[in-house]
Amino acid sequence: MKIDGINHDVISFYKKNTAKAELKAPATKKDTIELSTLGKSLSALSLEDQSINSKEKIESLRNEINKGTYKVDSKLIAKKMFENMKGRDI
Repeated sequence: MKIDGINHDVISFYKKNTAKAELKAPATKKDTIELSTLGKSLSALSLEDQSINSKEKIESLRNEINKGTYKVDSKLIAKKMFENMKGRDI
């Protein structure tokens, strides 16, 4: 087998192809998300309502416990226990 130096046509062909590949490579786009103003306002309302209700509920439970008038709903506790066990596949 006879090898004669580097063929200049191969080098120019390589340079042309790399230039084309660089032009074709698209810029990577990042995922974005935008919320509408209506979505933002609804989200804010939802969070505010939950915090107000939970604060009021916690305060009423504290008062009932302190007064000794808090009654445990055994059916609700049993229901929640079964739901919890179903979720764990027990």
